[in-house]
Amino acid sequence: MSMLPLTTAWRPRGMGGGWGRLARVICATVMIAAVAGCSGSGLKASYKPVLLPVKLEVDRSGVQITGEQSLVTPLGVFSIGAAYSLDDPDDALTVVIRDAGPNPDDPRVVGFDRIYRVRSGTGEFTAIVNGTATIQIADRRVLIDVTRGDVRTIEFRNAQATVQQGAPGVADRWQAFWDDCFYSPMALSRWAYDDSTMGDYYGLGFVWFLLRLLAAIVLGVVDLILVVATFLAAIAYTFLGQTARNIVYGVEALALAFLLLLGWATSDV
Repeated sequence: MSMLPLTTAWRPRGMGGGWGRLARVICATVMIAAVAGCSGSGLKASYKPVLLPVKLEVDRSGVQITGEQSLVTPLGVFSIGAAYSLDDPDDALTVVIRDAGPNPDDPRVVGFDRIYRVRSGTGEFTAIVNGTATIQIADRRVLIDVTRGDVRTIEFRNAQATVQQGAPGVADRWQAFWDDCFYSPMALSRWAYDDSTMGDYYGLGFVWFLLRLLAAIVLGVVDLILVVATFLAAIAYTFLGQTARNIVYGVEALALAFLLLLGWATSDV
């Protein structure tokens, strides 16, 4: 009885040739991207800082500006009731600090307003006195009376940011995931596809379009896998939090690593 040559011995069959290599490259790409997605930091602030980085400190000697002093411009000291005209820019607040007592610079003057322009940017703001009391700012102007001497500090808080300090809802967590995500749906194929050169360079532009189209199709496969992976992670993050999102990414990365190793082990040499 004759034996088969060693060269014809059985070998495991699986994905082979160029398609197998392409599949392995796609798996490796997705695995790397999935691992990169685990580095997110959770909720991402998309609104302005809660407090402006400047503070007005009031004492017997007057008003001191601490923090980003470039945000504040003193406009002058006026007697209470004096006629003056000030414009109201859309990106600044007009702050009037009123003292009905004598002016320390000129004791003969009783009752005066110190007026400041605070560059805040657009949006609604409230004034925070002594870190707790809130004074609503209307029409981008606010009057703060310091006559009794109980006002020590004045800060400015973005009212929109104040609203968002509460516990985020489902929609907020869903949006926060995508704001912080390493990937946006179909980003790779959208980046690759471009048909603007189809009629250029006497046909060469069309050849370039075909190459871009082929790249978009190949990357579209990666996109579909990433869309499924990030969608599952988004659901986990929205309902269970950041730890659940990281677990989903980890399981997906392990599954892809297993498929990658399995493909190499069963591929033709």
